[in-house]
Amino acid sequence: MADIKYQYAYNEEGKIVSINDFTKEESKLHTYKCIGCGNPLLPRAIGSNSRRAHFYHKEVNCSEETYLHKLGKHLIKEKFDSSDSFFISYNTEIKCGEKLCSFRNYECTRGYKQVKYNLKEYYDTCTEETPIRDYIADLLLTNSKNPKTPPLLIEICVTHKCEDAKIKSGLKIIEISVRNEQDLSFLFTSDTIVEKCDEINFFSFLKEKSEPMERYIYRYVLKSINENGYVNAISCKNAKYKFFKDSIVELNMDNSSENVFIPLFWLAKHKNFRRCNLCKFYGSTRYEKTQICRLSKKYGKPKFPNMNEAERCKSFQLEDLSHVYHIGNIEEVKLLQDYEKEEYRIIISGSSSFYNYDLLEEKCDLFLTSKIQTHRITILFVRTKPITELISKYCNKKRLNYETFHIRWKEYGNRAPYLLNDEMLTHANAVIAFWDGNSKITQDLITQANNRRIPVRLIQFQDSDI
Repeated sequence: MADIKYQYAYNEEGKIVSINDFTKEESKLHTYKCIGCGNPLLPRAIGSNSRRAHFYHKEVNCSEETYLHKLGKHLIKEKFDSSDSFFISYNTEIKCGEKLCSFRNYECTRGYKQVKYNLKEYYDTCTEETPIRDYIADLLLTNSKNPKTPPLLIEICVTHKCEDAKIKSGLKIIEISVRNEQDLSFLFTSDTIVEKCDEINFFSFLKEKSEPMERYIYRYVLKSINENGYVNAISCKNAKYKFFKDSIVELNMDNSSENVFIPLFWLAKHKNFRRCNLCKFYGSTRYEKTQICRLSKKYGKPKFPNMNEAERCKSFQLEDLSHVYHIGNIEEVKLLQDYEKEEYRIIISGSSSFYNYDLLEEKCDLFLTSKIQTHRITILFVRTKPITELISKYCNKKRLNYETFHIRWKEYGNRAPYLLNDEMLTHANAVIAFWDGNSKITQDLITQANNRRIPVRLIQFQDSDI
């Protein structure tokens, strides 16, 4: 009889249970089966101070390898099926992909960065012992709504590593080495499967990631809705020239992470650029949720000022934010290209229930492909999840300039999104709207655009499209 200290077993309902989860009295109320061979197991040493509690076979020899292999598969599948998130994490080399860029230097390779992904955002199905090409996957993750999503294999290695042919097949594989039950305990204690040398290996994952520069832009024409300017990612090849003829200032940055306060603070220190949210008299106390001008009551200044009110305010005093923001490398861009193409500004909007990137890319490509040939495209969109991530991904993939806006709920309450629709349409040439037929904000955008005779490309979708 194999001397295995089984910590897990199936209960009567076919669910995996741990012997450490119940008392001796509770264990007598149930029956247990071996995960490896399916034969009955008995509990032993529950509550003992000298021996570790475990299940055991009475008369059957059972393979430890089979037990650990099946246990690993069942634990991972159960966690995937029952959780809203299933995170993986691994190191990737941050390297600029523009190898022919004239600005390239040693800083273009910035070392390594830990990246983290939620597999439930890409896969919704987990099956055991599933054929894939010429192989059998211990666990196969697929996307039933989008079959074109490349599958992911999870392999449990007890004694046999993944064969070389399987590793070199190009299939994404996570190989988890298991020597004992403790090697699987992380599935209960951690929310993330982290790549570890010789323990957990990731094959055919993208281990190089291009991390583009970022550009801060402040434009006078959008002063009323983007008072603080905006930040978006750019390709290095666009770093030398300004994007817009009418921009007041454009800055290249390396570490802003779309935090607009970093360039604002730089401008305040180096260009005497004033904004209310940089002023020591603007903010909220611990008893308030909304930031206001602290001088509004005493001196009659606007309680909810436009951020550019600071330009003409004699009471403005710059708050010392050096302990909050690390500015990093910032360079002002002054060269202006000879623009041959006229700018064309398009609002992309979507109902909150829309999160189908493939549909968004398909429709936007259909509407924009010809326009890109004749115009410089700028995408306008409001930063509201999940549509924000989809549009950002699309713009970065197609290398389109974009401007993002925030709904100012605190200042304008429920009217805020409708006021923002009105302001954005003032500077837009067209609208692409993904509408579920229910969203009042998206419907208002469509109605206002039609009233102004601004072309609208409307894509109505159902749950089956998502």
